[in-house]
Amino acid sequence: MIEQLLRTLETQKRQQLLQVLAERYRDEISDAALAKQAAEGLPYSHLRQTLERIAQREQQHAEWLADKIRALGGTPPPPPTISDQATWHELLAAYESEKADKVAYLENSLPDEELEALFHRIAQEEQQNIEELRQVITRIDPYDWGA
Repeated sequence: MIEQLLRTLETQKRQQLLQVLAERYRDEISDAALAKQAAEGLPYSHLRQTLERIAQREQQHAEWLADKIRALGGTPPPPPTISDQATWHELLAAYESEKADKVAYLENSLPDEELEALFHRIAQEEQQNIEELRQVITRIDPYDWGA
């Protein structure tokens, strides 16, 4: 199916699609790194496990997007750099970002049913991340954990 998409997409549309995929990829890989880093510095095992699950989901999203980028003849961009230590404020920003990510996945109009289904699946998992991040953020004392 992706081969058919490659043949039918005009170069400009293909480049636009690659841009959207690259942007989503950068966001997912960054979110995965932040969640993983936050988990490593968290003293509460149940919250650490929650953040590790989020990091795994975000990493999986990034891998799916990277596969689509490669299938369209592109190269996934390098991951962005993040700070050495995740703070409560960064987790709060990640929570807000997850809400925006979910909307972004649902707003995109894509020329392929397979990509549409992938974006819908990721949006559903982003909702799960939102709920779990909210639980983590509300159980951490921001003044005790790097506010």
